[in-house]
Formats: sequence, C-alpha cells, structure tokens
Amino acid sequence: MIQRRAFEIAPAPPYDFALALHYVRHAHTSILERGDETIYRRALRLAGRDVLLVAHATGTISEPRLQVEVAGETVDDAVLAEADARLRHIFTLDIDPAPFLEVAMADPVFARVAAPYPGLRPVLMASPYESLIGAIIGQQITTAFAAKVKRALFDLAGRSIEIDSVHYPLLPEPAEVAALDPAELLARQFSRQKAATVLNVSRAVASGELNFAALSSLPPDEILARLTQHKGVGRWTAEVVLMRGLGAHDAIPAGDVGLRAVIGRAYGLGRHATEAEVRARAEAWAGWRGWATFFWWHQVQLERVARSD
Repeated sequence: MIQRRAFEIAPAPPYDFALALHYVRHAHTSILERGDETIYRRALRLAGRDVLLVAHATGTISEPRLQVEVAGETVDDAVLAEADARLRHIFTLDIDPAPFLEVAMADPVFARVAAPYPGLRPVLMASPYESLIGAIIGQQITTAFAAKVKRALFDLAGRSIEIDSVHYPLLPEPAEVAALDPAELLARQFSRQKAATVLNVSRAVASGELNFAALSSLPPDEILARLTQHKGVGRWTAEVVLMRGLGAHDAIPAGDVGLRAVIGRAYGLGRHATEAEVRARAEAWAGWRGWATFFWWHQVQLERVARSD
C-alpha cells in the first residue's frame, strides 16, 4: 500500500522552477531524475525509507511556491522533513539571489549571461556522495560518455522503487558500490584507476572515514584538503563536490574544460582560458563563484541545446 503526503515550499524570490527543470532535462548529469517542462520526479532514500518526490510550481516567479508530493510504503514526519530539506538543497531554494545578481551585474561580460535569468538558481546534486561519484567518473572524458558510464554503475549496483507501475531508479548506497567486484566495473568501461577510486571512496563513506556531515562544518580549504587525501580525487573533483554536492557558494572548479572554454569565448581570448585565468577572472565574483560557475554551465548548456535543434 503506497502512502502519499504533500507539503508546500516557498522559495526565496525571484525563482523560476521552469528554468531549473530545463537545466535538469538537458544536463548529462541527470541520470536518476525524471522531469518534463512542469514536473520534477526523483526517487531518494530518506530517513531510511525509499520514496518518490514529485514537485511542481504553483506560484509565480515573484511569489514562488512549490507543491511537493512524497510517495512510498512509509511516509512519516521524518521522511517529510528530510524531503523538504533535500529539495531545498537540490534547487537552492532558501538563498536570496540579490547579492549574487549585484555581483554579476558589476561585470559587463558576465552580466550578459546572468541578467536574462534572474529567477535561475544553482541546481545541485542530491547528495555529496552522488556528486563525488559523478565527478570521479567524469574525470577527463566527455560528459556524454560519463553519463553512459554512470548509468551503467547505477544499473549494476542500484535498485528502484515502483510507484503506480513505474520503476524509479535509486542512487546505490555507498556500501552497495563498495561491495562490487572491480571486474564488473571494468566490463562496463571503467578504467582501472576510476574503478579503484570509486570503490575506495565508497568504502570510506560506508565506513564513516569520509563523513560529509562532518566535512560540511569545516572551512572550504580544509574540505578540499580532506577530499584530496583520497587517491584519485584531485582538486577539480573536490571543487565539484564542494560546489554541487555541499552547495558552497564560492567554490569554483576552475580546471573544468567547459568552464574554461565558455569563459575564453566570452572574454574574447580566442582559445580556452587557462585554469589560472579562470581563477583571476573569478575574483570579480568573489563570494559567489560557485553560483557564477553554474550560470556559465547554464550558458554552455543553452548553446549545446541550440546547436542540436
């Protein structure tokens, strides 16, 4: 018997849920999400229960509201509280965007990227572990191939929840990934190094050696230092986790190829910006470099979608 309970979230305005859904639909990182132009669906394990979250906008950009339904075999108050917190995290719903927009408008080049989308907010990964696994898989390969490999991992180690005769995949638990045979990953186009890194960090998370709740209370530089202690986790990977997994406003994965490319084009360099050049440019967005990164990635996505039309 499936239980269903609903609640409402009032995001900090302005907020445009349609822009978030557009990003989710077209992002290569969106493996476990399902959505169309108006509805977001995602299966998650919350408070020890497998549930499906379904969210849609009911308000306006200036007075935003999200209506959320949680469905599963058990939907108690603890599940609802965690569902609320998780959606606020994923869609960055509680942060006043005015200070970021003020910073963005002070840079004429970046203003052309940010100004048309005042209701856009960073879309984060559902958990730091998910962002870590995704970033490791994405090292030095195309986003399309990374999506293929990540989907193979989720198919191999994950499970699903069935709601209304539809199966929704769930992120594998760290212990489930850690228990895999490396040969199973190699057979699914993992390199030996990536297979070892994914298994090792999953063991660290499962054992509590890598504790994201504890990490989140530390200064960003300390978080980066702790993450990069794990073999196979470099600065770019750690900065992606800090930005998209932990939601740090000011973390910038400056070595990102897509970010270097779009900044090189926007500022007329005639080539990819170097990592050092990205960091130097980003000083103008200090305090909000993570948000700025997301807006640049959004610009990359818009250009890619336009080319495919």
